[in-house]
Amino acid sequence: MLQDIVDFLDNDREMQLQTAGKRYIRPTPEQFRDIELHENLRKVLENRGITRFYRHQAEAVGHIRDGKNIVLMTPTASGKSLAYHIPVLEAIIDDGNTQALFIFPLKGLEQDQVKNLNALSEAIGLGPVGEVYDGDTPAGRRREIREDLPNVIFTNPDMLHLAFLPFHKKWEGLFRNLKYIVVDEIHTYRGVFGSHVAQVLRRLRRICGHYGVSPQFISASATIANPGRLAEDLVGVPFSVIDESGAPSAGKHFYFMSPIESPYTLATKLFVQCMRQGMRTIAFTKARKITELIYTWAVNYAPELREKISPYRAGFLPHERREIEERLFSGALMGVVSTSALELGVDIGGLDCCILCGYPGSVSSTWQRAGRVGRQGQESLVLLVAIQDALDQYFMRHPEEFFAKSHEAAVIDPFNAHIMKKHLLCAAAELNLRQDEQAFDMEKAAPLIGELVAEELVLPGKKKGIWYSPVRMPQREVSIRAVGERFMLVNESGRTIGEVSGARVFREAFPGAVYLHRGRQYRVTGLDIPKKKAVCAPVDLNYYTMPVSGDTTQIMKTEETRRSGDLKFDWGRLRIVQRVMGYDTKRASDGKWIKTTPLELPDHTFETEGLWTVIDRETAREIEAKGFDLGGTLHAVEHTAIACMPLFALCDRGDIGGLSHTGFPDFNLPAIFVYDGHEGGVGLTRRAMDIIPEWLEATLRIIEECPCESGCPSCVQDPQCGNRNDPLDKQGAKWLLKKWLAL
Repeated sequence: MLQDIVDFLDNDREMQLQTAGKRYIRPTPEQFRDIELHENLRKVLENRGITRFYRHQAEAVGHIRDGKNIVLMTPTASGKSLAYHIPVLEAIIDDGNTQALFIFPLKGLEQDQVKNLNALSEAIGLGPVGEVYDGDTPAGRRREIREDLPNVIFTNPDMLHLAFLPFHKKWEGLFRNLKYIVVDEIHTYRGVFGSHVAQVLRRLRRICGHYGVSPQFISASATIANPGRLAEDLVGVPFSVIDESGAPSAGKHFYFMSPIESPYTLATKLFVQCMRQGMRTIAFTKARKITELIYTWAVNYAPELREKISPYRAGFLPHERREIEERLFSGALMGVVSTSALELGVDIGGLDCCILCGYPGSVSSTWQRAGRVGRQGQESLVLLVAIQDALDQYFMRHPEEFFAKSHEAAVIDPFNAHIMKKHLLCAAAELNLRQDEQAFDMEKAAPLIGELVAEELVLPGKKKGIWYSPVRMPQREVSIRAVGERFMLVNESGRTIGEVSGARVFREAFPGAVYLHRGRQYRVTGLDIPKKKAVCAPVDLNYYTMPVSGDTTQIMKTEETRRSGDLKFDWGRLRIVQRVMGYDTKRASDGKWIKTTPLELPDHTFETEGLWTVIDRETAREIEAKGFDLGGTLHAVEHTAIACMPLFALCDRGDIGGLSHTGFPDFNLPAIFVYDGHEGGVGLTRRAMDIIPEWLEATLRIIEECPCESGCPSCVQDPQCGNRNDPLDKQGAKWLLKKWLAL
């Protein structure tokens, strides 16, 4: 099976031409430590074949028993869940009133985990101790759960925000006996979502304090650069880090595939080939549309496998997702094509091969997905198929660097003023705010409370240092997965089909835009700004649209300066004005321009964090004297520097914005700006300030080593560029970066 595919990849002429690199990752042995267990629990685990525990599991249980907040960071399928199931079940055995809250980022994870915990608790004679309480829980069942509390409630941050904290009086029994709060998959809490969750967890700690408890926090993470810092930023309390895994890992064959033609065609061929060799295979894509495309092609290419393959993505109904997961686990399915929805720890059994159609954007996410295969001790195969993207091509040229590179940092900003202000209002509606709050940093909160008072959203109490809110349920107006105002996407009959943040609405849902939602095309027929809604009609078109924009920036405050050789970078607060002036219509088959349509839309203005560097007159003259285009040189550096950011922080290219000027008004000199693309900032450019030399070196390598002459999507072009990637001067960018790095 596996060896047949490896032989095919190594010996087939077509595959040889498309293999950019390969590595065999050797297996590692397990490391055990003993744990003293409650007798019933010990017997049940022995009956399941668990007589010894991995080193990290034993260490985690010991720290939890000692009352420490912990973050456990070990690879996928290393038994992290058991490390916190054991102390929670022990506490329930000792005191039947013990309560625990298990928080997961996705609903699918809750279902999987509650099943595992209840199987264990029933086997030791406790009966089922866990229940899921989320958006899929029927109203009648929700009431039953509140009235007859289980020991463990499984939920997600959205439900905490909307259902638990605003109605904490209905949950008094939970909060008064809450001993443990488990926050799993914390590496997913990054950027805007993570910054919101940090505020939700501070509100949770505040409610717990009101009921006289201080629960212990247990968190688990996939491999990232900064687990302790992330956990502390999310929760606001100290954590102990356990990051040395004792779990074994089987051997993995890792191939880097650089397609001669379409990456999606190659991924489909490999997907079918693996299944025909009897290998259970998962293919990850970067877009819902590609998921459906590869599934359709695979079924057409191998009709005998039709009943053995399924797509899996967001947009499927809960029961559809559960059915696919169960069929995968049972072995009824041989293959699944998925977006990132199956990246996290849903137990889908032992798979043999993982195909990544496009670099997932981070080393951490790549290993997370690769960890879905090779369980139960068997060797596995991982195939990374490159698409036409700067980072994909970078690793095709340097596959060895993927293995040498450290994992990225997950970055949030727990003090983002725009996000914090919204949650202070929510907190005031839950319990009166006090000057001596412990959960919030009141020094940073004070000016925001002042703004809320001025807006009459919170009011001073009779006693000094107390504020209350007259606003009923402000939580409903706060989306924790976005920042800024929300626009609703509705069809022509008024039914809501989705939402988009105010920061993106003019770029994605302008009148005339072709908008993709859940695999369907919609054309935006109207944008009602006062009512915050975009009206859409379903369409089936052979073209797509791209906004044409002209953005400007203003420096509000310089907060930090860093030097790297003769180069100076400043970092601080920026005001960004985004202006969409029209849109291009392009043919879907080849991206050929069809027409440009002008638009008159209001500016979108927001404040954020960013960094900038100013080019001195001598350097500017030198650029032009060498025959390079000054604007094109700066624009190309800006694009590629942004494309490189995911090498150092867990983010998407779309999370970062940039501007370049041949004569920035404040200095009357050329300048390049790179900024967090979310209102208030989420810490991404702050992270860049710490790694300026490495960041610039990676930027140069991507430009220098791309074989194209004048620039392409694999180096200096940005598919989202509002200026149509014009001007761009690849050779000028290469020269400027070499000068900066003194090469």
